[in-house]
Amino acid sequence: MDTLQIVLIVAIAAVVAAIIAFNKWQENRHRHRASRAFPDNQRDPLFERGDDSEAPSAPPHGQAGAKASVPPGGKPEQQGHHRASAQRARPPLPDRLDPRIDCCIRIESVEPIEVPRFWAAQTEVLDGIPQILRWYAFDDRENQWRRINGNVVGAHHWFLAALQLVDRTGMVSEADFLRYVRGVQQLADQFRSVPAGIPSRAEVMGNAKALDRFCAEVDVQIAINLLSAGPMAGSQIFSLAEAEGLRLEGDGFFHARASDSRTLYILGNGEETLFTRGAMPGLQTRRLSLILDLPRVIDAASEFEEMMRFAVHLAKKLGADVVDDNGRPFGTESVEVIRTRIRHYQMRMSEEGIPPGGSLARRLFAA
Repeated sequence: MDTLQIVLIVAIAAVVAAIIAFNKWQENRHRHRASRAFPDNQRDPLFERGDDSEAPSAPPHGQAGAKASVPPGGKPEQQGHHRASAQRARPPLPDRLDPRIDCCIRIESVEPIEVPRFWAAQTEVLDGIPQILRWYAFDDRENQWRRINGNVVGAHHWFLAALQLVDRTGMVSEADFLRYVRGVQQLADQFRSVPAGIPSRAEVMGNAKALDRFCAEVDVQIAINLLSAGPMAGSQIFSLAEAEGLRLEGDGFFHARASDSRTLYILGNGEETLFTRGAMPGLQTRRLSLILDLPRVIDAASEFEEMMRFAVHLAKKLGADVVDDNGRPFGTESVEVIRTRIRHYQMRMSEEGIPPGGSLARRLFAA
């Protein structure tokens, strides 16, 4: 092989090596660009939930913020504001409230609002709504809602309005509901705040109607009456009731109460005059009534038996007959009918998730 051939072979080999090297360089360059444009840990918003705080696969909020890039002309301070808002998450409802019977609207303010100012403003806007309206303020230090009124002081970021939709007088009217919602919105505007969770009118009114129908179905009071041919002396009634542990209260009835002060049943005058402590020595009546308010008693079956025992005891001491509301003798058959009714209604309330004698039932069937 002569010198010319050797030179040509070397030159060709060099060209081939240069081409291979150039191609490898191009390949590495494109791979590097692709990795910059589409990193392995790139988050795909199409496969993420709308609320990052609730998505189990998402990285912590602070880490995601650190990795995010700010586009030219962007506003990093808005990201910081978003983090601050997320940290002050919307607090859950107070334990006492229940969305089935309470229409709740929260108000959030960037700057804390003084309670006395807020209370005066809400009184002016919402005074006169017949249904029960409760107000709460969220105590950040205690991390809980506090019931507020005109005597409470302090300043808070979160306020909560809770309108009870149904009680023993009936359900909230559509006009009062709209006034409530608009009033809360007006308060939020007045204090440059944001109302959160404004409910749908159709949904709220529909739920209220269903709940009102249910309450009407189970709102039952069991009465046992004592009827006497001659007058029964108030002084003797007072002594017998007190001996059984009943106490005469300001509403004009003797109350039999549980250890936690809940009323179990009451004893009252079957005639028009209410009982008062001062009038009992000179009072005379021919009719007494013992009443068990079924939705407000946990174990109405047991309390009915106790009330029946006391009625028989009173009748013997006072010379009276135990009768029903129609004046018929209260026999074994009548007692069994009432026992069956009690079991039915208490089971119905439990199935609805509003157990008799519970806090929700006592609110719905407040006297």
